Amino acid sequence: MRAQHPHQPGGTLGLWCGGDLPGLGDQLLARVLERELTQRLGDWRVRALAPFGWTRPVRADGGHVAEPLGERTPGRVRELAESHHLHLVAPSFPLGSDLAGRYGEDVPARAFFTGGLGVEPDALWISAKVAEEVPAELVEWAARQPLASVRDEVSRERLRAAGLRHDVTVVPNPALLADRLLSASDLRTRVAQLRQLGQLPPEGQSYLVVQVPRTSFTALRPAVAKTAELLAIGEVVLLPTGGPVPDTGWRALPSDTVLEDRLAMLSGAAAVLAADEYVAAAAHAFRRRWVLFDPKGTDRAGVEQFASADRVVTRPSGLAAAFRRALRDDDDNLAPKAVHRLDEHLDAVAAEAERAFAARGGSLEPRLAALVEENRALRSAQQRLRERIVADRHVLIERLIAQREQDRERDDDGPELAEERRLHRELAERHREVLAQLDAERRELAAMRATRLFRWTRLLRAAYGKLR
Repeated sequence: MRAQHPHQPGGTLGLWCGGDLPGLGDQLLARVLERELTQRLGDWRVRALAPFGWTRPVRADGGHVAEPLGERTPGRVRELAESHHLHLVAPSFPLGSDLAGRYGEDVPARAFFTGGLGVEPDALWISAKVAEEVPAELVEWAARQPLASVRDEVSRERLRAAGLRHDVTVVPNPALLADRLLSASDLRTRVAQLRQLGQLPPEGQSYLVVQVPRTSFTALRPAVAKTAELLAIGEVVLLPTGGPVPDTGWRALPSDTVLEDRLAMLSGAAAVLAADEYVAAAAHAFRRRWVLFDPKGTDRAGVEQFASADRVVTRPSGLAAAFRRALRDDDDNLAPKAVHRLDEHLDAVAAEAERAFAARGGSLEPRLAALVEENRALRSAQQRLRERIVADRHVLIERLIAQREQDRERDDDGPELAEERRLHRELAERHREVLAQLDAERRELAAMRATRLFRWTRLLRAAYGKLR
């Protein structure tokens, strides 16, 4: 790790990601890489950049917003190159792919994820995935990089077939380091809060996490129920991918749940059924029993970098058998090696950042020093705010539970309280009847006193009263 001088700010990294999308993988990659790189580089600033960034915010980001990349114009490229020492690329989507289907609209920044910056030094790939159809610009971009890495062998073969002459490194999915984001105590606190909120089963009850696939969930549901029964797991909890949650009668996290709560949910699960390689890698990081449902085979190659291919199934009918194999797989030697390879590659990326920093004379324009200090203070304040929110939520839940207990105690006095209320209603009704009868008699007496006969006989009635 580079030695830091007390008043000398570090460099600036631009991290290209998909942080403006709501999926777990979209949020997880940027957060993991930011944490790992700052651990290695010390007082460096990592700026997340996404196609739309904060112009298209998602609540799932938990306040970790990304700057919009914008359109790939010469002016924007020059601005990005001059304000960063190095750019790193680790999106959740494949490089060179059509992003309109993923974002639901045209993406002006798509050219960045196909051709890079086009300057020296160009943006470096970190465990990237390559689209099935490789554009020529993508091959040229890879050829300009001294340290490009892809996520699986399929991506490497696609680049070779498209004409890339030099080799690229295959590095496992960075989501394998998800367990480093939160401490064990933070995870336990969040799991307890999710149980108190009713989003997870009560304490002592196990649950199977099922990531909702982007395709139809109808055919998968019976196999999920059978798998939960086979594993003797009490409940099923759905983990949304960012879209609507199907109505199954099972518990489900809200679609915009923040990353920390999703990780806590995975960390406390008895087993996990993943629908993409990010959830599979995160479940593996937390040492959960997991199986990947991959009907199209798009994520198999990525998973094979850290786990056995036996954990991947393409049909719902294969879930039960895959989980039985996972239960017997007590010592998977692939995962420690994959984490070691990933750590080594991130060390190399940090060294490349140091070289880029030195090549720029050790600093950018003087105004960036103030920005770095301001950024550090802002991030510290954001971290304290997030901790405060977690603590406040815990207090709120405790108060709600106490109020619920008081309501339950009042309900426990049901028979006596119901009889008392019945008698009170009868007494009130009788009181109303007496008042009505008294009012009627008063009206009748007043009417009688108003007659001539009553007035004319007043003296006779008075004398008769004295004689009595």
